[in-house]
This record gives sequence, structure tokens and C-alpha cells, in this order.
Amino acid sequence: MKRSLMLALFLLVAAAQLYAPLSQIWTYEQILKTGRLYKFRTAPVDPSDAFRGRYVSLNFQGTWAPVKKGDKLDYRQHACVRLEEGPDGFVQFKELSLAPPKEADYVKVECTWGNPPTMNFTLPFDRYYMEESSAPKAEEAYREFGNRRNQTTDQTYVLVRISAGKAVIQDLCIKDQPIRSFLKEQRN
Repeated sequence: MKRSLMLALFLLVAAAQLYAPLSQIWTYEQILKTGRLYKFRTAPVDPSDAFRGRYVSLNFQGTWAPVKKGDKLDYRQHACVRLEEGPDGFVQFKELSLAPPKEADYVKVECTWGNPPTMNFTLPFDRYYMEESSAPKAEEAYREFGNRRNQTTDQTYVLVRISAGKAVIQDLCIKDQPIRSFLKEQRN
């Protein structure tokens, strides 16, 4: 009897350990399949960080929005920002609120600074992971073609799928090309 109880307990723990990562993977894959696609304009970042791994560091333009009337937001407080697609095809941040907006796409963010009626915030995604040998070349191209102080008209942006407040980066684009295609073209 003791042995069967131990076996059952072991199987329960093993199932729980498998469930956690598999459910997270399934959630992200569902967002990539069914989430609405938005283009987020990126901004240049500090070119070097000795502690970061093999990914491209992302920064975003225009990460501020008006605070919904009646809501009080403070530094490091979590909120929801309502999203809309602008006439140029890029995301526009419309309103920060404590509660998720009804019938609108939104993403959960962290407030960083500002005083109502507007607040700045950080998006929950700031890294684009790549294959280890390609990431340094991608970071270099991202910095070169990023719109640093309007010195270039080339656009860098990320395609992000949004569903129920969660976001998954689909691709990093430079000159309207996915980064992998752009790097392949640069090699040729």
C-alpha cells in the first residue's frame, strides 16, 4: 500500500512538472495563431550590455498614454494600455487603465514615470531571441538601420500578436523585411 501511494505521488508530481511548461508553450502558440497582429515602432538602444545573452534588445517609441479618468496610477504599478492600429499601420497607445478595456485589444504594462493625465510605461517584451550566431549581426543591423534622431527613414519594428492582454513577438523587421531574410540578403 505504501509503495502504490508513493508511486501515485511520484506520477502526480511528474505530471505537474510537465504541465507547467507545456501549458505556457501552448498559450504562446495559441496567441501566435489567433492573436491580432500589431506593428510596434522601435527606437535605438544602448549598443552594448555585457550581461545580456544572445538576443536583440528592443526599445519602443511613444510608450506613454493618457490615464483613464478616475484611475490613479503610480510608479511601478501594473496597468492595461488600450491599443489601436493607426493610419500608418503602427500601433497607437490610447489609454492606460487599472482594469482591462472591454471590447478592445490591450496589453498589460508597468508604469514608469509621469503625472496624470499621462504616464509612461514599459511593455512586457523587450527582447527578440535569435539563434546564437545570428544575434550579434541582427543587433548591429538593428542599430544601423534604427531611426536614431531621424537620421534615416528606414523603419525598424516588431510584429507582435496580442490576445487577452498577452503579447508574443512574431518577428523583428528591418526595411520591411523579417530580420532573418534581411541578414541573408546582406550576406549575399
